[in-house]
Amino acid sequence: MSDCVLLGDRGYLSSTIQLDLFETANIKLETPMRINQANYKKQPYVFRKSRKRIESLFSQLFDQFMIRRNYANFFQGF
Repeated sequence: MSDCVLLGDRGYLSSTIQLDLFETANIKLETPMRINQANYKKQPYVFRKSRKRIESLFSQLFDQFMIRRNYANFFQGF
């Protein structure tokens, strides 16, 4: 991937990671800022809406395939 925008969560706030991605592959990593950060700005609505849709989809897949309660040792057992 290159020349794109990736949505990340608050765990990817590191400016060094963002700078490295941008310099190597021209990827802009969009992460929401924490409220207690200096120069806090709310993430644009488009990104918040997309992120909510992604999180909802992950939650539905986890529930549907019971991923949290799966005790398979191999992928074939999944």
